[in-house]
Amino acid sequence: MGKCLTVQSKTVKALNQWKSDINNGLYRPYLTVRKVNKVGRRHWVRCLRQKRDVHLLSDGERRAYSILLNTPGTLCVMEQFALDIDETMEIALESNVIHPRNFKTGEAHVMSTDFVVKRLASNQSSVVTTAYTFKYSDKIFEVDGFKKKAKSHRTWEKFGIEREYWNRRQVEYRVITELDATKERFWNVQFCSPAAQLEFADELINGFLTTFQKCWFTEPNLSLQILANRTALEMNQCYELVMQLFKFTVINELLPLKHDKCIRLFRPVELYKASMALFKRGST
Repeated sequence: MGKCLTVQSKTVKALNQWKSDINNGLYRPYLTVRKVNKVGRRHWVRCLRQKRDVHLLSDGERRAYSILLNTPGTLCVMEQFALDIDETMEIALESNVIHPRNFKTGEAHVMSTDFVVKRLASNQSSVVTTAYTFKYSDKIFEVDGFKKKAKSHRTWEKFGIEREYWNRRQVEYRVITELDATKERFWNVQFCSPAAQLEFADELINGFLTTFQKCWFTEPNLSLQILANRTALEMNQCYELVMQLFKFTVINELLPLKHDKCIRLFRPVELYKASMALFKRGST
């Protein structure tokens, strides 16, 4: 299935230039919003944290990028990451599947992975890389009664090429959907991310977690604003500091907040009761 494929010299040149830029420490996405002929919303935004322009090819990708970037321990998120075309063609041939191509000309297309993320491992002593492909769930799954099963066989074939590519590098590969990057979680990340880089003493953080969760457990239907005020009163701290602590502990996944609703000051928040006692700064 791969014998009739051709790779144009301009494709090789563009891919080699991209690799050279990456090797020189300058990350840029291989695909940009200008290069992709795609129906739907696309986003070309400046990422202040990574200090570069980011190209995201759907609203879902935009949400996923923000959530991945703000996951604790994340060092960088590289979007539209090109895969070596010689290797993906080899994998397709070995797997007996069709490599992405222009079917009229027989020209092979460079494959890319939506996100490649580098994070500190839980022991803080090593860096772990994970590759992610984003697709809307209705494009790759269908519901049959109470069961969810895969659809779009061709799409899953391409996933298989990507998975094998990353397996050869001992990198975990995951397919994610809008169910992993909901509008509510995206909103909450945006709401709390300004506090991500703040620094607080562990004693203050643990004091906030204990007090906030106690106040919430006593009256879980209070609005966030009233709950923060009560927490501030019990801690003998100002409201503004308590809200910074709230945002900090949410974005760093210390406060077990449910993300099925958007955080609003005039609305209650909901916590995972089973996890409340487990979330303390410095706990093992």
